[in-house]
Amino acid sequence: MNSIHQQIASWKKGLLSPNKNDVLLNIIPTKNAMDIQDSYQPEGWFSVEEHVLLKKIIQQHNQHLRETGSPIFGIAKDILSFELAGVAYNTPFLLASAHIQRNRFNATFEIQQVEDFFINPLLLKLLQQEELTEETEDIVSFLSDKGLTVQTTQGIWVANYHPHRFVLQKEFDELLEVQEYSNSVKGLLGETCENNLLDLPEMLLYPADESQLTAMELVKHEDVVIQGPPGTGKSQVIANLIGKTLGCGKSSLLVAEKPVALQVIYDQLKRHKLHYFSVLYHHELQSKQFIGSLKRTWKYLEKMDVKSIQVANQSHLITQQLDLNLARLQQTDLIGGISFIAFKSKYDISKKGTYILKKPSLTHWQRDKDILVSLEQNGFPLFSGWKILKIKQFSLEKSQEMLEKSLSIVKIHLGDNATLIDLQQKLKLSNYISLFYYNDTPLSIDVFQKGSKTHASFVKSYNALKPLVEKEKIYQKEEEHWKKKFSLSELNEYILALTNTKLSYSAWKTKKHLLKFTNLNMVDGKKMLENLQSLYQVRNEIIQVKERLRKNGLPDDLSVLDHIQYTLGRLEATDENALKILFSLSQQERNTIQKSAFELQQVSEILRTYFNLSEEHEIYPQLLEGSKAISLVAAYRSFLQNLSDETLDVLSRATDLAQLENDIYYSHWIDFKGQYPSLASLQGRDITQKIEEVITHFDKEAVQYAEFIQQLIRAKFESYHQLLQTPSSKLDEEQRAFKKVLKKGKSILINAFDKKRVFPTVRELLENEAVYWIQVLHPVFLCSPYSVSKSLPITTVFDLVIFDEASQIPLGHAIGSIQRAKRAVICGDQQQMAPQFYFQKLEYQQSDVLHHASFYWKNAMLTHHYRSQYSQLIAFSNQYFYQNKLKTFPLPNIHNAIECVTLNGVYADRKNKIEAKYVAKIIEEKLQKKELDFGVVAFSQTQLEEILHNLPMEVREEILSLDDVFMQSLENVQGDQCQHLIISLGYGKDENGDFAMRFGPLNQEQGHRRLNVLMSRAIQRITFIRSVTSEDFTISDNEGVEALRKLMLFLENLSSKQVQYIFSEGIHAEDGTILINDVSIAFPQAQELIDFYRTFRSRGWEVKIEI
Repeated sequence: MNSIHQQIASWKKGLLSPNKNDVLLNIIPTKNAMDIQDSYQPEGWFSVEEHVLLKKIIQQHNQHLRETGSPIFGIAKDILSFELAGVAYNTPFLLASAHIQRNRFNATFEIQQVEDFFINPLLLKLLQQEELTEETEDIVSFLSDKGLTVQTTQGIWVANYHPHRFVLQKEFDELLEVQEYSNSVKGLLGETCENNLLDLPEMLLYPADESQLTAMELVKHEDVVIQGPPGTGKSQVIANLIGKTLGCGKSSLLVAEKPVALQVIYDQLKRHKLHYFSVLYHHELQSKQFIGSLKRTWKYLEKMDVKSIQVANQSHLITQQLDLNLARLQQTDLIGGISFIAFKSKYDISKKGTYILKKPSLTHWQRDKDILVSLEQNGFPLFSGWKILKIKQFSLEKSQEMLEKSLSIVKIHLGDNATLIDLQQKLKLSNYISLFYYNDTPLSIDVFQKGSKTHASFVKSYNALKPLVEKEKIYQKEEEHWKKKFSLSELNEYILALTNTKLSYSAWKTKKHLLKFTNLNMVDGKKMLENLQSLYQVRNEIIQVKERLRKNGLPDDLSVLDHIQYTLGRLEATDENALKILFSLSQQERNTIQKSAFELQQVSEILRTYFNLSEEHEIYPQLLEGSKAISLVAAYRSFLQNLSDETLDVLSRATDLAQLENDIYYSHWIDFKGQYPSLASLQGRDITQKIEEVITHFDKEAVQYAEFIQQLIRAKFESYHQLLQTPSSKLDEEQRAFKKVLKKGKSILINAFDKKRVFPTVRELLENEAVYWIQVLHPVFLCSPYSVSKSLPITTVFDLVIFDEASQIPLGHAIGSIQRAKRAVICGDQQQMAPQFYFQKLEYQQSDVLHHASFYWKNAMLTHHYRSQYSQLIAFSNQYFYQNKLKTFPLPNIHNAIECVTLNGVYADRKNKIEAKYVAKIIEEKLQKKELDFGVVAFSQTQLEEILHNLPMEVREEILSLDDVFMQSLENVQGDQCQHLIISLGYGKDENGDFAMRFGPLNQEQGHRRLNVLMSRAIQRITFIRSVTSEDFTISDNEGVEALRKLMLFLENLSSKQVQYIFSEGIHAEDGTILINDVSIAFPQAQELIDFYRTFRSRGWEVKIEI
C-alpha cells in the first residue's frame, strides 16, 4: 500500500515538475502564445482573425488530440514576471480550458472558454503555496512581501498549456485518498493480489482465431496483456470481450488515446445494434450529448419487442467434434501402433486381404519385415519348414527331441497323410471308444446299442438295482447295532415272541436274551428286528437282480453298471454319424484305437506346445521339413530370435511376404473400422462440410447472441420499472430502499431529458442515484484516459477495463482506469511508438502501461495477420520485429507486392525534388484512375511539403478532402492503413555526393519502431521511392539507422527473388487452389483449421482437404 502511494505521489510530482520549456513557467508572446485581448469574451464563442502563430498552436493542439485524446489548448489571463533562485520566470497567472475551431467560411478561428479561471498550478508549486488569491494586485503585494520583485503584464493569451495535466493531478489526489487499491493496481505495481474468476460466456459477436480465443480465455482467470501486432484483429478481440461482458450483464470500459481506436469498436458494436448500450466519450462529450445518448437508449428499450432468444452454440459443438477427429488422426498409435497418416502412406485401404486375429503391431512388423527381407536377401528360405519351430520358446535341442518323438508316433499311429484335423478326429473317436472300456476291460457293445435285448435288460435291471442299493445303505445302519448276525428264522421267531406285549413272560424273556447282543434298551425291540428283516429281504432282491444281469452276460458290479449308464448318457448327445462309426468298428479295431489313445494324446500335446503346424497340411511332411531345417535355423538363430512372437506366429501360416504384409495391414484396418467406424469412413469432403457448418452456424449464432444481449438489457430495464410499480408492502426492506433510489434516479434522468440548457455533468450523474439507470442504459463506456479522469468518479467500478493502443499511454495516465477495474486487459504492440512527455524532466518520465504490464501480467500474442493481402507487405516487420511469428493469408494472384524505385535524386535544402516529382506524378495518375484509397508517407515534413508543392492546386485540394487518402510525414504515421502505400525516403546524397545518414525522427530514440509502423500500413501494395541503396549505408549503432539499412537490403533482396507461396508442412497451393494433403499434420487444432479455411476462402482461394 505504501509503495503504491509513493509511486502515485511520484507521478503527481513529475506531472508538474518545473521545466523552463513549459509554457506554464515561461510564456513567450509571439512565440508560444498569442495575445487575444481585443477579441476575448468570457462567455460564448468569439472570433479571432487567422494568424500564423494561431495556426501553429491549433495544429499542435489537433495533432495531440489525435494522438492522445487530450486537449492541450487553453486561455491564460495576466503574466507574472519574477526571478527566483537565480532563474527568471514569465508565468501565466490564471488559466482556463477552451475550445477552438476553424471557421472556413470567413477565415477565422472561433474560441470558447469552457470553465472558470483558476490559478496556474505550476505557479503554486513553484512558490510552494497551497493557495493564493486570484486578484493580480493582491498576488503582486503578497510576493513583494516575500522579497520577490514582480512585474505584471495584463492581457489574455491563448496557448497549448496542456490543461489535461490538472485533470490528471486531481485524479492522483483522489487515488492517494483511496483506502484499498484494486487487485489490478496491486498486481501491476508489484504487490501480491488475488485474481478472481471473471465468468464470461463462450459466445462471440465476431469470428476469432486460435490466438484470439487463447487470449480471451486468459481474461477469465487473470489480468492480461494482449500483444497485437498490426492487422492481427485486436479490435475484434476487444469487441468480442465487450460482447461477452454484455452477454452476462457485466459492464466494461475501453480506454484509448486516439478517437479512431474508440470509433472502430463503436462501429463494430453498431453492426449488431449494441451501440445503443455504449457511450463514446473521447474528450469533448458535452453533458447534453451524454444525456441525449441516454434518452435515445431509453426510448429504444421502450420500443423493443419482447422476444425469447435461445442461442444454440452449435458451432462450438461441431468444432469440438472436429477437434476429436483431428486428435484421433494425430494419435501416434491409432492403427496397429502407428498414426493414421503413417498407415495411409503404407497401405491402400481399398485392397482386400485375409483377416488375422493374432498379429504383430505395425511398429513390430516394420522392424521384423526388415529382418525378414535381409534374411531373404541372404538366401534364407522364409517359407520353408523352419517356421513350424517355436524358436524363441524352446531350444533347438528340445525342438529336435520333440520332432523325433512326434515323427515316430505319427508314423505309427497316423501315417504320412494325416493332418491335424485327422488327429483331432481320431482323438475324439478314441475318447468315445474309451467309454466302452472299464479299467481297460472291454464292455459288451450290445449294451450301448438301443433296441438290443442286452440294452433293454440292462436298463430294466439297472433301474431295479439302483433303488435297492440305496435301501440297503439305509438299513445297514440297523445292522451296526447288533453284535450277532441273525438268521432269517431267528428273526421271525423273535418277532413273534415280541408280538404279545401284555405282561408276557415269553416277551420279557426274549428281550432279556436279546439285550446280550445289543447296546440299545429294547424299548421297541420288535421294530428293530423288523428293520433287520427288511435288510435281509433287500439283499435277497439285489442277489436276484444281479443273477439276471449275469444271466444276460452283463456285469453285476455297480461301479461298472454306473459307467455304462454314464456312457449311455454321453452317447445320447453324440452325433449319429459318429455313433455309426463307433458301432461299425470291430472289437479288434476298438482295441487298437484304445491302445493308441495315450500316444495320440501325447503327440497332440507335443505338436500344440512345440510347433506351429498348418491344420490343412499333412503332419508328417511338416515335421520332416522342420527336422531338416534345424541346422538352417541354428545358422540364423540370432536373426530369427529378434522377430516378435506375433510375427513368427503369422509367418508360420504364410507363403508370401507381400501377401502377408497386406493381410497384416488389412487386419489392422478392419480392427480400426470396428473401433472407430465413423473415423474410418471420414473423408476430406466430410471435414470441409463440417467447417462450412461451423461458419454458417457461427454467423447465425452471432446475430442471435446480439439479440440475446438486447433482450437481456431490456429485461433488466423492465425489472426496474416493475420494481417501481410494485407496492412497497410487498417488498422487503432492501427492495424498498432500492426502489426509493431507483425512483429518485429516474426522476433525475427524466428531468435531464426535458432540459434545453444547463445539463448536469457526466460526473454528477454518475455520482447520484441516476447511476443505476445509466449502468443499464450504457454498460459500456468508450473513453480516452483524459475523459476517464475528468468525468468518471474514482469509485466507479467496471467488471472489465480494456486498454487499446496501450503503448502510447503512460503508466501514470492509466492507473486511474485500472483502479476502476475488477479485471484489466491491456492491448497494444510493443513495437509501436511509445508516448511522448511534454515538459517533463527525464527523471519523471514513465514507461508506457503496455511495457510495464508485460513484466507483471501474463502475455498473449495475436499471431494471425489479416491486413496485408500479400506476405511480402508485412515480411520486413515480421522478420525484424516479430520473429516471424505472424501468419499471413495472401491472395491467390501471385505477384510482387512491393516495388522499389531507385532514382538519381539529390538531397538538398532538406528535400529531394526528383523523388517529390515522381511521387506527385503517381498521385495524379491515381486520381485520374479514380484509385482513391492510398497513402503517401515522406520521411520528413519538408519532403512531404515538397510533394504537395509539386501537385497542382486543384489536385492538392482534392487530396486533402478525401477521407480514404492520407499524406503524412514518418513521425506522424500511426494507425493509418491504405490499399497502396507510397513512400518517399527523400534523404540521400547531396550535390557533392556525400551521404550524411541523418534521418530526422528516425535517428531519435524509438526511431526503428517508426519503420515498423510504416511497413505495416499497406493492404495490397507498396511503392518505395529512394535515391540511395544499402551500399551507401555504413553499419550503425543507431537502432533507427541500422533498421533503415536492413530495410534497404530487404527491398533489394525482394527484387531479386521470385515470389512464391510458402505454407506449412502438408499444404500446397497451385492455380488458385490450396490443397491440404494431411489435415491432421497441418492443423493440430480444429479452430486453426477453421480460421485457415474461412480466411483463405474469403480471399478467393479454393480449399481442398484430404485426410
